[in-house]
Amino acid sequence: MNPSHHRQAIVVFGIVIPFALIIGIVIASSIGQAKLQAKFAKNVAALERYQTAKTQAVELESMLSQDDRREKITYWNSKLEQDLVQSLTQNLNKILSKYDSEVLRQTEMGQAGGAGGIGTRTDHPNSRMQLSFEGGFKPMQMLLAELENEMPHLLLESISVRPQPAKAEGQKGTLQFGVVYLCWEKPKE
Repeated sequence: MNPSHHRQAIVVFGIVIPFALIIGIVIASSIGQAKLQAKFAKNVAALERYQTAKTQAVELESMLSQDDRREKITYWNSKLEQDLVQSLTQNLNKILSKYDSEVLRQTEMGQAGGAGGIGTRTDHPNSRMQLSFEGGFKPMQMLLAELENEMPHLLLESISVRPQPAKAEGQKGTLQFGVVYLCWEKPKE
């Protein structure tokens, strides 16, 4: 039995093509919906990151406005930008000028040899400075406190104290101090 041309046209144009169009529309709608959902999820995640960053910025701003912290951070950053050896020398000279050379004097300054225990575990640039002093305990404490106040990027890594006997009878002995500082530096950009 031969199908008639009319029947064939009705089957093709009445059933097959509309069915294919419906399937095509369903597939296109599914793909479009999946893309819209992915874009929506991406936008929601971006909005959440923005809101988190905005909250953190507000918290940071409120923290910086307390106790003149913003000015302190600006001061610390300006100290980081200075040459380490020059800044250390200037600060030491300024502090040591307050003391008589018999009370406290600097005997050595240079790069510390070997690997330090603190700075080796970080990628942040740093250097180690070794300083030696001779004098009394209290002036040395004051020097270290003032130096760390002036140079907040210094971190005391080690300190050694050895007694130095008196050179002549009737004189007082002194102490020899060996100090190693870890000096944080500003990262190169």
